[in-house]
Amino acid sequence: MRKILLILLVGISIVTWESCSDDGFPVPPASTVPKFSVSLTNDGFAPATATFTDQSIVPARAGEVSYAWNFGDGGTSSETSPVHDYVAPGVYNVKLTITSFKLAEATEYVQKVIVLDQNATGIPVFFTDGTIVFKALINENDPIAVSTEITTLEESYGIVVDTVNNKLYISDYDADKILVANLDGTDLHDFRTNTGGADGMAIDYDAQVLYWDTDDGIRRADMTNASVSQMDDFVTGQVDEDPEGVSIDPATGYVYWNTYNAGVWRKNKNGTGLQEIIPDFDGAGPGGGGGSTVIIGSRLFYDVYVASGDIHVKSANLDGSGIATVTTGVSRVIFGLGYDKINNKIYWGDRNNEVIKRANPDGTGTETWLSGKVVQGLAIGKE
Repeated sequence: MRKILLILLVGISIVTWESCSDDGFPVPPASTVPKFSVSLTNDGFAPATATFTDQSIVPARAGEVSYAWNFGDGGTSSETSPVHDYVAPGVYNVKLTITSFKLAEATEYVQKVIVLDQNATGIPVFFTDGTIVFKALINENDPIAVSTEITTLEESYGIVVDTVNNKLYISDYDADKILVANLDGTDLHDFRTNTGGADGMAIDYDAQVLYWDTDDGIRRADMTNASVSQMDDFVTGQVDEDPEGVSIDPATGYVYWNTYNAGVWRKNKNGTGLQEIIPDFDGAGPGGGGGSTVIIGSRLFYDVYVASGDIHVKSANLDGSGIATVTTGVSRVIFGLGYDKINNKIYWGDRNNEVIKRANPDGTGTETWLSGKVVQGLAIGKE
């Protein structure tokens, strides 16, 4: 029996040099590159039929090759572009192996196929990777991130859920606009344009007003007004501080925001009491700001840049006193802290590590909740 050399696409491959280019450097021979696309019936919900389309590159030097599929549920196939039925929901690791006996070489490619459960319930977590808005559920199962119909953002850093009217508001910094859509991403349209560089947002439900940060302040708009230009300045003159991450305390009427280059500020909705309540992030140094805030009961949670690769999540009383550290070692400034009040958990995205983490508000029980996604904005809805 001839021995087959297994080459993983993510791993170490062994090649031999067969020729040289004109400049004297060796040129490796063409290699087999397995790849496929997949489409699902039933809108991706179980039971679903998956059609796999081979998109592999097989060079002539490979000769005749064989295909071996493993569908991740025990099913297999040797067809080039097979069809397979998934009965149960889940995340399936589908592996395609192409074998060239002429070259004594086998090459693998693995791709996840997600089959949804239309009966799944839970608390929705919405987040954006910059261009796409995803949704995952908080329940007893492992979370599965599913794309909504919002897939064409230019560079988004913020999202907020209107839990009263069942709407999503999404900021698009590069497009300089805020959009609004249904919770499934349908009916996406402009809410406000020329927003001044919107990132974080917060809703004043009593007044039906949306607040957002700009490059030099805070703006707000009447959510019942359909005009894309209706807005007014709530705070101005903070171009050096660079406001980020707005939240509202309905009990006191204060609007809170983080700043990228300074500390944490607040101002009452009635226009009084502008104050930096946590100057310079308790000694983090110049430029040691952050990107998010969220209010949980009588505590304000925010992130702060301490050093490269070491962003902290902290909490404080609403007047800025009583600072405590929740977690450390987050890779980059956080754009989006979320709170699950049912389970009393705080959520945040760690962009470089492509994970969403969660913990108790005191920092205990920290764990990775979802992996494999860059998170630039995050908001939690209601079940």
